[in-house]
Amino acid sequence: MKRKFGLWLALSVLFVFSSWVDAKPTVKCDVFKVSEHQLLVTFEWRVSIYSDKAWDGCDLRISFQDSKGQEIHFVKEILKLKVGQNEFSGTDICNRDIWKRAVKRLTTLDCQF
Repeated sequence: MKRKFGLWLALSVLFVFSSWVDAKPTVKCDVFKVSEHQLLVTFEWRVSIYSDKAWDGCDLRISFQDSKGQEIHFVKEILKLKVGQNEFSGTDICNRDIWKRAVKRLTTLDCQF
């Protein structure tokens, strides 16, 4: 009986610890056009990330995809996250035709260490 309880307790602790270690930050991203010129579009991106733990190296990638799901433009940043709410923003420029062809934006965050 004590062995079963000890095993159950060890598995519970392992489950809680593994879910804490594997906890992925929650990401919300907004992209909007700031200005449009004859050939170029200037846009701003704002990312809000909630993290349960601190991360020293996270790769943020905002991918612009066309109607076929092909990536036609991307923004990449390396971020350092603190515990809790994190806010980042930036601007970028892309070709006007790319902006018009982009039907989907996919934001990914890959935290390694």
